Amino acid sequence: MKVSVKKIKKFLVSACMVPVMAIMVFPLYLLVINSFKTLREFFTNPLAFPKSFYLENFKYVLEKQNYFKLLGNNAIILIGSMVLLVVVAAMAGFVLGRSRAKIMKLLYSYVVLGITLPTYIMLIPQVKLIVGLGLKNTYIGMILYYVASGMPMAIFLFNGFFSSAPRDLEEAAKLDGCSLYRTFFQIFFPLSIATIATLVLIQSIGVWNDTTMPVLLLRAEKRTLMPTLQAFYGRMMGQGTRWERIYADAVLCMLPMIVLFFASNKYLIQGVSEGALKG
Repeated sequence: MKVSVKKIKKFLVSACMVPVMAIMVFPLYLLVINSFKTLREFFTNPLAFPKSFYLENFKYVLEKQNYFKLLGNNAIILIGSMVLLVVVAAMAGFVLGRSRAKIMKLLYSYVVLGITLPTYIMLIPQVKLIVGLGLKNTYIGMILYYVASGMPMAIFLFNGFFSSAPRDLEEAAKLDGCSLYRTFFQIFFPLSIATIATLVLIQSIGVWNDTTMPVLLLRAEKRTLMPTLQAFYGRMMGQGTRWERIYADAVLCMLPMIVLFFASNKYLIQGVSEGALKG
């Protein structure tokens, strides 16, 4: 039986990816299994699967961390920023992508340059601006910050998608008497679902994992999960290093993003290829 070179290459690539995947998954495996162990079982055999699922670690975290309140804070900031970012960036990407004017190309290049700027270079002026606007310790201030910081990447993705869309759709909409807004919201915006899912997934991870801006701009009652995870880690280190409780808190903090990833995973590759690669 003759085996093609293409199949051999595919097999070799797959074989090489197995150990890479194992290395990447192993820390997550340790995190999850040790969150279900007692402290004694954790130190006795940290690599083994738990003998029984010990749920007191999660109960302790839910009670001491006020988890659902923090989760609500995260949800308000995340959902608010993602909705506003998607709508504004999609409209901007549509105008920039469909226009043939040179000034629009220059404007697009200027906006996308924001992707190359390191985050912490802009930290001080951004904090001063939010404080100056009287938006410190408000959800609106955090939402506007994440919208502004995510705008370059969002416009980059939407511009790539809309600029590659067939112009026949736009011309047909004009013949039917559609206005610009109706053409965008009823025809082009629904077609960009894969790009929207990709953007939401990429930006949500950054918003969810941010520990700097919530500490600088929010008081304790409006803090999000990740900054409090750091504080919880410090408390558990002071109690004889209660790693099993730290792991349980980390699992609860990761869980919403894992759910979001699996919910939008089927759109991820499609959205990147339609948006970024064509752009």
